[in-house]
Amino acid sequence: MRNRSKYYFKIRSSSVFIFLILCFGLIAMRAYQLQVLEREKSLKLAQHQYYYRRITLAPHRGTIYDARGRELAVSIRVNSLYAQPAKIRNKWKTASKLAPILNTDARRLHKLLSSRKPFVWLQRKITPTQGEKIRALKLKGVGFIPESRRFYPNFELGAHVIGFAGIDSQGLEGLEKVYDRYLRTADKYVVLERDALGRWIYIPSGQKGLRTPYNLYLTLDLRVQYVAERELRQGVMDLKARGGMVIVMEPSTGKILAMAVQPSFNPNLFEQYGPDRWRNRTITDPFEPGSLLKVFLLAAALEKGIAKESDIFFCENGVYKIGQDSTIHDMKHHGWLTLRDIIRFSSNIGAYKVGKRLGAEKFYRYLGAFGFNEKTGIDLLGEAKGNIRPPKSWSQVDLANISFGQGISVTALQLITALSCIANGGNLMKPYLAQRITDERGKVVVEFSPEVRKRVLSEATCRRVTSILKDVVRRGTGTLAHLADYEVAGKTGTAQKVDPLKGGYSEDKIIASFMGFVPADDPRVTILVILDEPAKSSYGGVGAAPIFRRIAEELMRYLGVPPKKQGWGKRIKLVRTSPNKKKKDEKGRKPLNHRMPDLRGLSMRKALAKLQGEKVKIKLAGSGILVWQQPDPGTPLKSGHKIFMKFAPPK
Repeated sequence: MRNRSKYYFKIRSSSVFIFLILCFGLIAMRAYQLQVLEREKSLKLAQHQYYYRRITLAPHRGTIYDARGRELAVSIRVNSLYAQPAKIRNKWKTASKLAPILNTDARRLHKLLSSRKPFVWLQRKITPTQGEKIRALKLKGVGFIPESRRFYPNFELGAHVIGFAGIDSQGLEGLEKVYDRYLRTADKYVVLERDALGRWIYIPSGQKGLRTPYNLYLTLDLRVQYVAERELRQGVMDLKARGGMVIVMEPSTGKILAMAVQPSFNPNLFEQYGPDRWRNRTITDPFEPGSLLKVFLLAAALEKGIAKESDIFFCENGVYKIGQDSTIHDMKHHGWLTLRDIIRFSSNIGAYKVGKRLGAEKFYRYLGAFGFNEKTGIDLLGEAKGNIRPPKSWSQVDLANISFGQGISVTALQLITALSCIANGGNLMKPYLAQRITDERGKVVVEFSPEVRKRVLSEATCRRVTSILKDVVRRGTGTLAHLADYEVAGKTGTAQKVDPLKGGYSEDKIIASFMGFVPADDPRVTILVILDEPAKSSYGGVGAAPIFRRIAEELMRYLGVPPKKQGWGKRIKLVRTSPNKKKKDEKGRKPLNHRMPDLRGLSMRKALAKLQGEKVKIKLAGSGILVWQQPDPGTPLKSGHKIFMKFAPPK
């Protein structure tokens, strides 16, 4: 009997043990199914259960840096203000207290507080000052949730290139939008509950992709950008222009060092401006380049061998009639001019005769080779490609117009890319803004390098073109772009704008321009300056060239380019002068110039020496080299005139 009891006990024990093993096995299999095989489904189900109790927060974005690692766009932690309407008794009172702090209408807040929803945003991403004032009110049912906000520490600087991100941290314009998939991480949600320590409960988004954002390094140089924007802004103001553009490119690589547009905008407050101000006109707005196009006509003529620098063309004494109704005019009445002088004096009639000898088909092919009938491929959205009609549709009047840059539309970026082709020896480069993308540890994820699109000219032709462009600056229409210590190769441009009301060209609406590279024989930078409808100094050589000079002069010092070796090694003979003779000489000395000289870049001693003999009052600040002066160079000096000079250590 006892043996039988033991037998049944073992059976029962074994059965229970097997049953428990099966149960645990089923639980483990189910857990594996839910945790591994059906993880995404389970996560979505959990999120769906929280749907009415979760809030999507703006995700963190990666940092954008300039070429030297200086921050251009960062993400900062800010508070957003929310309310739980069910917990607020006196909604009018709460709305009235919040309205003046949030700079909004109390009725709008009251409407939000009267909502039946368990949660409403009152204002996203408020300032720290607003947050302190609201905390001091100790309002029930009102609280803060930390979010990420995009901040641009340099404000307007580089705004048209960098762009901006929206309220939910999505890239909306510029590089913020182009590289959004790298800069943005996955969304994050907060549940309307707190844990035991009072912290908000966060749940993952369930989206595939980046968990941490990447950082973006640009070719843009913050200092170069600052100089370009400062000088362009001052030029637009001085000449009362409608707007303007400046691009600085490294010709050997295609790197964009600066891209400035006026008027500009503050990306931190982008919603206060319209889309018209956001637009990067250097790539979106084609225009007629005017005499700038003569550079590429010259290059094509020399490359094809249809003319030499010394070939002469009769320029009809400044007036040349084509057909029955069209007449070409030059600013000055030129007779016979060499090809070199046609470019130096910017003769429209001479350019037409060169274009006629080259022929429409060949000219069109070279314009295409320089990239004027296609996009440059820069890493920005919204690029236009300009407009060049096929040569079969060109009349003699069309050929004449296109030879001196009318009847064709190009973008500023196309122009500087084509000029850089001449500066670097004949390679048409692809312009670019992004250098590399790195992860949070600094490891390079994507790297961008210079890219040659095509070979356009021989090095010999580029040298010949450069020689003529140096003449333009030395003793042609571009003398105001001349630098004392560096040789400049450049070209002026003045183009009439089309008047849509009259159906022809406007008499007073002008685009003034200058483009060039420096140093001419070993170019470090190519610079393009465009002024839209300047009311004063409407010619490119008068309005745009001085802006080019000021930018180029400062960039040469910043980039550490040594000046040309002119006059070095001269012997200096020292002669002892008697005190009486010295006093007599000083008494009889007359001022050499009654206009304010350009003293920028000089030491304090040299700057004061330049002003010796002028009866002016001088105020000095700082030490080093002169970086700012008032009045501007060329201003007439009168007796007792106040002169302010600021010095800073050389970089």
